[in-house]
Amino acid sequence: MILKMATFSFEDQRVIIRFLHLRGVTPIEIHRQLSETCGDGVMNVKNVRSWVRQFKEGRTSCDNEPKQPRPRTSRSAANIERVEKLVLEDRRVSVKSIASKVGISVGSVHTIMHDDLKMRKVSSRWVPRMLTEDHKAARVTMCQAMLTRDDGMNGTFFSSIVTMDETWMPFFNPETKRQSKQWKHTNSPPPKKFRVSASAGKMMVAMFWDSDGVILTHCVPEGTTVTGASYENVLKNKLLPALREKRPEKAARVLFHQDNAPAHRANITQAFLRENNFEVVAHAPYSPDLAPSDFWLFPTMKDTLRGRNFSSRAAIASAIFQWSKQTPREAFSAAMASWRRRCEKCVRVQGDYVEK
Repeated sequence: MILKMATFSFEDQRVIIRFLHLRGVTPIEIHRQLSETCGDGVMNVKNVRSWVRQFKEGRTSCDNEPKQPRPRTSRSAANIERVEKLVLEDRRVSVKSIASKVGISVGSVHTIMHDDLKMRKVSSRWVPRMLTEDHKAARVTMCQAMLTRDDGMNGTFFSSIVTMDETWMPFFNPETKRQSKQWKHTNSPPPKKFRVSASAGKMMVAMFWDSDGVILTHCVPEGTTVTGASYENVLKNKLLPALREKRPEKAARVLFHQDNAPAHRANITQAFLRENNFEVVAHAPYSPDLAPSDFWLFPTMKDTLRGRNFSSRAAIASAIFQWSKQTPREAFSAAMASWRRRCEKCVRVQGDYVEK
């Protein structure tokens, strides 16, 4: 009988199995003696029988043989080619459909898609309009002109611009699912919220601003629309006085940016801008991604005010005023710096829409 001693590794036990087998000890007796010696760390009887059988067949080594890697049957060159062909034929094809047609597992399809083909499935990006080549060329030309101007002004062109746009502000705009998230304990029930829609009531607001903040917020009177005459009246009787008060250094010659809305292009508007020394910064058609009010000001402001129920137009105006005061100057300055980066990216992508 083997003397009791410290726990043996499986390698040690295989040496003992071979020694006892050569002495004619049966597998059952070998396992019993190992159990007395190794306790809980003993090899099970099935493995003892397996090793005895291998030693009977002439094996002399007690070491584990290195495992041979499984052949890559699923990720063969032929299967990779078939998967790629299916994807190129139908960009929306599902992984399950590919697996069924190729005859491999869903996991193998995922591996081929990610590791071999370097592909991933993404959602389509919503864009304002399908741009023609002429539209793209106009966007590139505009961006190149602005970048050249900025370089000539030692990087101060974008921060010198006064920009504006109009937007609708609803009396109630429900918060997004992301905004409604809240912390909870693992054993507490998840919060609930009722599905609600934005209110039908809304108010149009025109905002004029620059890298230092909001210069003027104009609430369009209820029941009216923005016409050339009404817009010219706002420029003359509200924007000019606000510029002289808040931005006197810009009032003498205004670098002015607006989009191509009919009221902005009206003859009466254009005449006022010329007579009052406004230099209009060109804006390419269908380019909200290159208009700072569209890509930063309005989305940021509306996200902040989401979930609030305004009882009146005055309440909306007050909330916008408070948001304008509380938003740091650095945020407005960063938006103008982002405008330049967007122009640079627009040139790089040859006039296509840009996101950031």
